[in-house]
Amino acid sequence: MKREVIERLAIDSAAGELNEDILVLFEAYLAEHPQAGQWAEDMAGIYKETEAAIDEKVSDADADAGSAMLVVKRKPLLRVNWWGIGRAAAGLIVAAVIGFAGGRWTINGETGIVAFIKPDRPAEQIKTISDLKEQYAGTFWGDKVLALVEHTSSERYKAGFQDSIFRQIYRQYIKEKPDE
Repeated sequence: MKREVIERLAIDSAAGELNEDILVLFEAYLAEHPQAGQWAEDMAGIYKETEAAIDEKVSDADADAGSAMLVVKRKPLLRVNWWGIGRAAAGLIVAAVIGFAGGRWTINGETGIVAFIKPDRPAEQIKTISDLKEQYAGTFWGDKVLALVEHTSSERYKAGFQDSIFRQIYRQYIKEKPDE
């Protein structure tokens, strides 16, 4: 057997985890091989020392738990990189200043003026669709708006003559070429 296997079996034996048959076979093997027996004794000793140390620590911790309060140090959840935030803010400020200055820069030396147009005549309220037709008929967008105003929503969803023609053409196409 390899040394690793012997050490594992020795630890299991010291812990009492081996069944009787395997324990008898392992002890017989150790009796025939003296060096393997030495390895097993070393590992069993190390196991016993480790177990004793753990038991001592656990018993000390149990005794201390009742008498003293645990001290918990608070750490900040988020560490902020202020230098990075400062550089990003400075970059945004510089970009805003450049954008503002570039937008105000005039090409021919004159600043642009925004003019508000005041209508000369008061706005008339249109009350009927015929008034809209008189004013906007013949213009592209006027025709579009008038078409939307004149049609009701129920007319949109009715099957028209072209729908039935399309279905007939599609059925004919399917009959002629069923394998495509």
